[in-house]
Formats: sequence, C-alpha cells, structure tokens
Amino acid sequence: MTVPDDGSRAAAPARSRGRTIVGWTIVGAFVLVVGLGLLGYLTTSIPAPSSFATAQTSIITYADGKTELGRLGSLNRIAVPLSQVPLGVRRAVLAAEDRNYYREPGVSPQGIMRALWANFRGGSISQGGSTITQQYAKNAFLTQQRTWTRKIKEIFIAVKLDRTASKDQILEDYLNTIYFGRGAYGISTAAQAYFGKPLSQLSVAQGAVLAAAVQAPSLYDPQKHPAAARQRWQYVIDGMVTQGWLSAADAAALRFPSVRTPVRKNSLGGPAGHVVEAVGAELAAHGFDEDRLAQHGYRVVTTLDRRLQQAAVTAVTLRLGRRSNPVSGLAAVQPGSGRIVAMYGGRDYTGHQPAAQINLALNRRPPGSSFKPYTLATALGQGISLNTVFDGSSPMVVPGWGSKGNVVRNDGGEQCPRCDLVRATALSVNTVFAQLVMQVEPASVATLAKAAGVSAPLTISGGMVPPSITLGTVGVSPLDQAAGLATFADGGEHVAPHLVDKVLDSNGRSVYTAKPARDRAFSADVAADATYAMTKVVQYGTGTRAALPDGRPVAGKTGTTTNNTDAWFVGFTPQLSAAVWLGNVDNAPLTNVAGYSGGIYGGQLPARIWRSFMTAAMEGKAVQDFPSAVFAGSTSSGLPPLPPPPPTQSTPPTQSPPLTPVPTTSAPSPSASSGSPSATPSAVASTPAPPVPPIAPTGVRTGVRTPAASPATPTSGRTSAQPATPPTVLP
Repeated sequence: MTVPDDGSRAAAPARSRGRTIVGWTIVGAFVLVVGLGLLGYLTTSIPAPSSFATAQTSIITYADGKTELGRLGSLNRIAVPLSQVPLGVRRAVLAAEDRNYYREPGVSPQGIMRALWANFRGGSISQGGSTITQQYAKNAFLTQQRTWTRKIKEIFIAVKLDRTASKDQILEDYLNTIYFGRGAYGISTAAQAYFGKPLSQLSVAQGAVLAAAVQAPSLYDPQKHPAAARQRWQYVIDGMVTQGWLSAADAAALRFPSVRTPVRKNSLGGPAGHVVEAVGAELAAHGFDEDRLAQHGYRVVTTLDRRLQQAAVTAVTLRLGRRSNPVSGLAAVQPGSGRIVAMYGGRDYTGHQPAAQINLALNRRPPGSSFKPYTLATALGQGISLNTVFDGSSPMVVPGWGSKGNVVRNDGGEQCPRCDLVRATALSVNTVFAQLVMQVEPASVATLAKAAGVSAPLTISGGMVPPSITLGTVGVSPLDQAAGLATFADGGEHVAPHLVDKVLDSNGRSVYTAKPARDRAFSADVAADATYAMTKVVQYGTGTRAALPDGRPVAGKTGTTTNNTDAWFVGFTPQLSAAVWLGNVDNAPLTNVAGYSGGIYGGQLPARIWRSFMTAAMEGKAVQDFPSAVFAGSTSSGLPPLPPPPPTQSTPPTQSPPLTPVPTTSAPSPSASSGSPSATPSAVASTPAPPVPPIAPTGVRTGVRTPAASPATPTSGRTSAQPATPPTVLP
C-alpha cells in the first residue's frame, strides 16, 4: 500500500536538527561560563594580608576644611589566636553569620543564587548571601562598594582562600578584623567595649550579643536599640540549638545580658563631643553608618564657623561659669543657607553630671512665649493687621481654652486693656495671644511653625494641637527655634538646617554634598511685619538686655515657662539667627541662682548669653536693616509704662469679647474695611483709649493679606497660663 506523502517525514528531521542546535548552544554557553570562571580563578590572586585596606579614622573639620573638630571611628583592634575565643562564642558567631561554615567550599551556591535573584529583581547589589570566608575576603582585600565586579572578585578570592588556608585560620582572621560597633575591631576589643571583661571570660549569652551585632552594629547595639538587639540575639541562640551546639533546655535558661555604657573617647570630651555626635547622626541619615565612617578615612567638612563656635562656648561659660546647674543650649543658623554655624550642647560630653550626653541644643523643652512669633505670623497671613486692638486684661476667660475654667493670666498680672499686636508682642501679653490663637486655630499655627523649621512634634495625646501651643507648652529645641526665626530673617523662605557641608574620601574626592531643601513658609510681607513687631521686644519690651552694643537692628522674643522651669531668648539680625535655652537638668525652677533674685526670665540671663554670643558673631559684619514693615502708619520710638496691675485676688476674670470686628479709635480694622469679619480677631469695644500713646502705627494696612503658602507651627515664651501638657523634662 502506498503511503501518501504529506510532508511529515521532512518535519521530523527538522525538529531533530533544532534540538541539536539548542543542545549545542547550551553546551557552548556552559563551556564559556566555565572557561570564564576558570580564567577568573587563575588570574585572581590573594593579596598579602598587609596590603588590605586598613581602617582609617574619619576626621571632622570646621567649615574651613582644615581645622579639626573631632574624629569618628578611631581604630581599636587587638588580634588574638582562635584558641583564646571560647567555643560557645565561636559557635554564636557561626550561628549568626554562617551555620554551614565548616561544610562549605568557601562560598555558598544557594546563598549566591538567592542573592543574585534578589539583586536582579532589585536592580542592584543590595543583598549579600556571603559566607564568612567571603566576608573576610571583602573586608581584608576589597572595598565596600556594591558592584558586580567586586562581588565576583570576592567569590574567586574566597574559593582560593578556602583552598590555601585552614577553616580555623580563616575564622581566626575574620574574628580579628570584623567590626562589632562602638569603635571595636575584632572580638577581643568588642568584649571590652560591651562587657568590660577579657574575651576568655565571655559566656554564651554574652557571645551571642557580640555575634548579633556583626550584621549591623549600629542597629543591634543593646543600648541604642534594645528591642532589635534582643530579637537578633534570640535568632543567634535559636540557630545554636538548630545546629546542635546548645540544648533547648540550656537555651531556655539563658537571659539577655546587660552591657556596659559605651566608654566615650577623649576626642569627645568638652563641648565639641556634642557636635561630633550630632554630625555622626546627620551622616547616618545620609547613608554613612558607623561601620562606614569607622573604616574609610573620610574628611567630613561641617558648616560650623570656628570663630562663632568659640563665641558660643565663651558666651555660655562667661555667664554660667562651671556650675552644674543651670545649664544652657545654644544654636545659630545662617538665614538663606540653613548652615548651622554654631552649636553648644553642654559643657562636657564625657562628664559625669546626670545629663552630660544630652545635646542641649537639640533637646526639646517648652519654649514659653518665644513661640508666639508663629502665632503672630499665622494671624498676619490670615489678613489680621498689627494694628488690630485686643483687650489684654488679666485674668481673662477665653472660651475653648480648656485649662482651669478657660482662664488665662498675664505674667505678674500685667494689664493691657487696649493692646494692638505690636504692643502685645513686645510685652508678651498672654491674654491677647490666647484670643488670637483661638481666632486663627491652633492647628494652623502648628502648620506654619513646621513650615518655618520646627521639627518637633507639636501635638499632644490624640494628635491634637492644644491652644496653649501659642504660650509654648509643647517642647521644641534651640535648633528648632534658631531655624524657625531664620525663616523670618530670610523673608519667609525656609532652608533646612544642616551640620554637614560635604564629605571627601581618602583621595579627596567628594562623595557627598549638602543640598538642603528650600521652601516658602509664609510671604515676605508677613515676615516683614512680624519682624517689625519683634524688633520692639528688644527696643523697649521684655528683651531689652539683648540689644547689641553697636545699635544694629535686632528682632527677637523672650520666653519663660510656668514656675520658671525654662527660660529662652530667641532672636536674629538679617545675617544670623540664634536661640538660647536655660534650665536645670532636673527640671527644677530657675530660682535662687547667684546674682538673680527670684526666678529667672527669658529677658534676663538667656538674653545676656544671646547678646554675648551675637556681639562676637557680628563683629566685623556690616550693619544691615530689616525690610520695611508693610502695614501703613507711623512708628513710635518709645514704649510707655503700663499702669500697675490690680491685685489678682480681687480681679475677676475678664470674659473674652466675641470674635466680631469692632473699629479701633484711630481707623477701621482691615477686615472691617474689607467687609470680612472672619479676618479680624476679637477686638475691644469702641471706647476711648486710655491716656497711653500707642507703640504701633495708628494707621491700618490697606486690604487683607493673602494667606501665606505652607504656614508653620508656633511656640511661645513667657507663660503664666496653665499648660495643656506638663513641661518636658530632661531624661
């Protein structure tokens, strides 16, 4: 029978040829890969141990790039033979880093494939999959760069090491070179750094703490991150049980050991220690972790001006001497650039006083009335003029205040029955600002302060912004205040404050340059008018002691919290903004301080410290004027005294008038003229003003302000009202 020819016979050989081609392609690719691997293996040599990149200290300098300020990561290593490492400690390290170490050929194929897959999906080398042999090869002979080339070299060197050296020798070298944190290289110095004892005396539990730290020393330091350290420690213990190196019963009986407080190096002594620590924290935020800084010999150029830094130290020392209480924090920021040019965080970082290692320039404390400028700026941004008149009587019931019957008091019972916003700012009249914050809303004040540069959270439990924010009951830092007022000095533009200008590698190449964000917090008009009001604080208000001897323009605000626990002066010239905080480390009232009777206020010792610092800082600087205020009217050169306050006990609280526009005696308010009642704060009834000339212009600003973009949150100063939250205390 004849079979029809349908072409199937020809198709079969074609398929066979296709399979043959594919097969030879696979074989060829395999041979190519093996050949390249063999070539790489043969051409890769193991450098002599003396040639590996030894760890180098990173040096921190002032802005000049030459004068040394301090160091990060001084090399601290003592090599020991493997026989001096307790077996339990060795096994803890193996459980943490490479459980198959003694059974694998220098590299782990499974680990490499997992890392390749993870990194292929992520698009970069971000996951290791490294054995202990590979880690030693990287640390001893290669760089820390995350590149495919370095990874391939690492694999070849690890394979050769495994063929030329014993497992014990490689493990010994690894344990002597690996970084454990706290400046300790090698397991011997790590035993001292964490437990203050010889390596031979370490227990299994203590060895597991060190083993846990290897992967990320900063993250797994028990004092910095106790929860993460405990979790990683348990992972190590569980691994030892899995490998049969520790019984389940013995593991269950182990307790997480206590570690010693890090012993600070002499390079961190004195005020500079606080700055070095702050620089380290900022570098960490930009990817320069402790391990990286400790090994690679960077030159970190800061924004600190050497002369201004010394001026800050001198100003505080001049006024406080060497007493342990009270203490002071100071920060100074350059408007327009965000450069932190001076930072005083305490007398001695390595000292033994209770709060020695707290950077007082970064520590958050209630700012009192020094926070009021943010409320003022919020009101100006909503179209409320500096000419608007309030009833500043005391005590006063302010509806919605929410503290002890909604009663607000002025410090010392001061009375200001007809008080415009310039006078209320100059005299720090609480009852006026309490009404004002209710008008503009506390959350709006917090938003503006944030935009201006206040980094601290400005809410209390439940996420609420309390009305008392205007009187400074929510903690902020001196750096927050210096950065916030720098925004006023720069016409409402905020530039993020920063300490690190640039980082250079050991060859002088730039590996990081600061590029701080710049945003508008509020309008230039708002900045000009608020600054005008703050100049009156220094000219004839609560901050006259801050006036500079050369008569140059100064704007600022005093702040004192309830019971005199915190005292502030914050202020600026067009070229520099600075904030000074004064308090006791135990949060005790500032009373019975030598040379001062009664309690200390922000306009006293803090203003004097600020003046001392700024006098030196402004030496040789051109005298510059602030931008002219925008609102219409004349300026007054003197602030007349207020009438004496009546006895507080016999004075019933004044009820805050309704939030409706009432014309002033000199001219209608801006909102009245515009027909917009919501834009006007509560004003007093139109009765004749007392025989006291106004300190602010008697005219009114034409029109209503356009609300500022990106407003920020305020803080206050001289506070007598009950705070919504208890004052912050130093830990």
